[in-house]
Amino acid sequence: MFDEKKDNRQLSTDERQGLKEHSNRLRSVIQTGFVVFSILLCLQFRSFVFSLTGPVDAPIKARPPAVEAYLPISSLMSLTYLVKTGVANRVRPAGLVIFTVTLVLALLIRRGFCSWVCPIGTAAEWAHKTGKKLLGRNLSMPRWLDVILRSLKYGLLGFFLYYILLMPIAALREFIYGPYNRVADVKMYLFFSNISVTALIVIVVLGLLSMLFKNFFCRYLCPYGAMLGLFSVLSPVAVRRDADKCVGCGKCGRVCPNQIPVDKKKIVRSVECAACFSCVGVCRVPGAIGMSLPGGKVRVSVVAYGVIMVAAFFFAGQVGRTLDYWQSETPAQTYKFLYNRITETRHP
Repeated sequence: MFDEKKDNRQLSTDERQGLKEHSNRLRSVIQTGFVVFSILLCLQFRSFVFSLTGPVDAPIKARPPAVEAYLPISSLMSLTYLVKTGVANRVRPAGLVIFTVTLVLALLIRRGFCSWVCPIGTAAEWAHKTGKKLLGRNLSMPRWLDVILRSLKYGLLGFFLYYILLMPIAALREFIYGPYNRVADVKMYLFFSNISVTALIVIVVLGLLSMLFKNFFCRYLCPYGAMLGLFSVLSPVAVRRDADKCVGCGKCGRVCPNQIPVDKKKIVRSVECAACFSCVGVCRVPGAIGMSLPGGKVRVSVVAYGVIMVAAFFFAGQVGRTLDYWQSETPAQTYKFLYNRITETRHP
């Protein structure tokens, strides 16, 4: 009996270490990959913007369509316009493709975009890990304050949904095809390249708060994450805990970066679950907890989840290019014309 327990304990330890290695290293590699991709994307877009400042007859460098992923409000308006009219506009095609894929993934396999793909989510995670190393631990909000602050992102989401979903078709069309939306990516770049003191202070404060509190911006202020969380509630995939195998150590609940009491739930349906696999990786009992379909028999491994996330966005771009729905219809010369009048181009 003693040997049997020892063997089981050894098996549990090995599996725990394997899961930790997969969930931590694989996700970190994928996160870093998307961060590097985002940096290269920004550098390419920077070259494009600089080329707009040249003489009239000077060549304009290629604009990377994937930069539209950073304009989720514009993409939401494009999706709303598509639903209402059946027309997929060509002003921001890549943005619409990426936004739709993100929503579909949340609906099918939860909001892993936040913990695997989003560079802001990755930066927030790096921030609280750095804070823990420097201070020895991260702080926790009082429960009452945590609930109040979490409502902020849903308030922001509600604000955008109220005004966008109820917009008349004519108003949506005017915005989508108007000059502001056509150069919204350039205006976004100029906002950060010529950042004001106020905006810089806000970013620094958010950075410091993210070092103190886990996922501060994502948990309390990100309306995009709030929307993905609501979609993910309908997902058939979820973290499921086998109460018969669970030994009640509580590690899965303590390791959760979004403070979900995983150890007290049989199925994690929380909108805060970002499918980071931290709870799965820390479990020391084989089969006690995992990401799975209803019934718990069909499990989604951390490797499979990572492959799905990477493949979804890679093939979305490839399919968009194949169907000739990726490059914006806005001519380069129109970009240059609007850039020279960028200060006059205001939100309609």
